[in-house]
Amino acid sequence: MNYSIIVPFYNESLNIKNLHDELTELINKSLNGQRKFELIYVDDGSTDDTFLRLDNLKKKNFDLKLIKNNKNLSQSIALYNGINNSKFDNLIFLDGDGQNDPNDIARMLLEFEKGNDLVHGYRKNRKDNFFTKKVPSIIANHIVRMISNSKIIDHGCTLKIIKKKFLDNKILWGDFHRLLAARVNSEKLKIVQFETNHRARKHGESNYGFSRIFKIFIDLIYLNLFHKSKTRNFYFIGFLGLISLALSFISVTYMLILKIFKDVSFIETPLPILSVLFTISFLIFFALLFVSHLITILENNNTSKKDDFEIFEK
Repeated sequence: MNYSIIVPFYNESLNIKNLHDELTELINKSLNGQRKFELIYVDDGSTDDTFLRLDNLKKKNFDLKLIKNNKNLSQSIALYNGINNSKFDNLIFLDGDGQNDPNDIARMLLEFEKGNDLVHGYRKNRKDNFFTKKVPSIIANHIVRMISNSKIIDHGCTLKIIKKKFLDNKILWGDFHRLLAARVNSEKLKIVQFETNHRARKHGESNYGFSRIFKIFIDLIYLNLFHKSKTRNFYFIGFLGLISLALSFISVTYMLILKIFKDVSFIETPLPILSVLFTISFLIFFALLFVSHLITILENNNTSKKDDFEIFEK
């Protein structure tokens, strides 16, 4: 089997050499005549000398490809660009901060090659700050499991192996790397969870915290409201909008009938309030339809910022 290892970097210049040496050692040990590897490093618009250090790396018994995003686009888009420019059918993801242990990949490969579609890591003994990293992760994972059907313990663990054929624009939208398992869960994949060795960060710092919870919550709302059975939900929302418009029209009509034929003042009935509420409901449902359609267009055509990168073959 052949594997593309994709690693995103953002201002991780001091972690590059050690991680690259570990991955090189892993690949050399894992080459058994039936496996091929390529390394894809994605610099997500770093402001330090990350790309310079990546460019100085030497390839050995595998292909090395560098992708440079011209500005900071996000970890998900960095992975997306790596996926789109990978040549093998199986993908391995891990972070560029050195906290994922490449030695775990060798054992994960054995699980993957048993016929599984996704081997997903989870950080049982996470070496991160409790309040800024662990607490947000606990909350986010609880929300994901509560709203989706996913049973994954640690959705935020980047280290995973997956078959590329399951990743398309239906999956690769938004911050997909955080909810990848929840999104492919409906595809009836064979998924195995694997306890990984999470290491303390040696250099640099992370910019992630409680803000990720809100992004995950928004993604989950869209995932459940629009992305699953999208056509059915689209027409259902449209139906609710038409009902609201009809009720608003009926309220206004009956209100005018009472005024003209029975001389009942508008303020003597709740009809004015009801007509306004039904009209507002119609506008809300219409706005949801518009946003849903706009997101669908963006998904189908991709966003131009995903193409804002350069590729360097080593």
